[in-house]
Amino acid sequence: MTVIEEAVIPNNTGKSFIVKQGQRIRVSAESIVDFVVFNLDNLRERFDQGRTKANRGKVVISTGDLLYSKLNNIMMIIVEDTYKGTQDLQFGTCSRASYDGWWERRNSEAFKDNLKAWGINKREDLPDHGCWENLTDAVKNYGIAPEDIPSPLNLFMSMEIDSNGKLVWQIDRDRPELGKPAHVDLRAEMNCLVAVSACPEMGMAKSSIRVQIYRE
Repeated sequence: MTVIEEAVIPNNTGKSFIVKQGQRIRVSAESIVDFVVFNLDNLRERFDQGRTKANRGKVVISTGDLLYSKLNNIMMIIVEDTYKGTQDLQFGTCSRASYDGWWERRNSEAFKDNLKAWGINKREDLPDHGCWENLTDAVKNYGIAPEDIPSPLNLFMSMEIDSNGKLVWQIDRDRPELGKPAHVDLRAEMNCLVAVSACPEMGMAKSSIRVQIYRE
């Protein structure tokens, strides 16, 4: 393993990386990471949750699974996954707008118990921005517009769909032990621009994430 680039990304910030065809990217974390991919040679082509789910025939992916673009091209393949939970392909990115919306709906059935259980008692307890802003900032120098940020692969985020079709975030299940981050390695099947965000998890995540670009 020859490391080409390595970076530590603080909580609730993002960064972009160039991963050339055949190179690998390792993401190590104790909390959720929003992960998006663009074709470096055609930045209008980007990762697509829907194509990935349709082509793989499932809503959770792990080792051996492929990441597809909207054009049905294979962008990356997961070559190693040490996380005990699932890699989410259902949820989108968090953002200032989503946090504002969740606070406005704090008394609804979906949120009234969760927010209080998570220690969120006022709007200021929620982050003032989220992964969408972090990813937007990470790729702005490439001329990628905010509205062109795709829905991500949410690494280390265990989600379930209940019998009523409701998305349920299993927040405490399968979480890596403190000081023992899980990692996911992906190999680029084309020249890629990858952007990642260290998700604030509604203000509950505090740790940074580590990214390594390497070749075998």
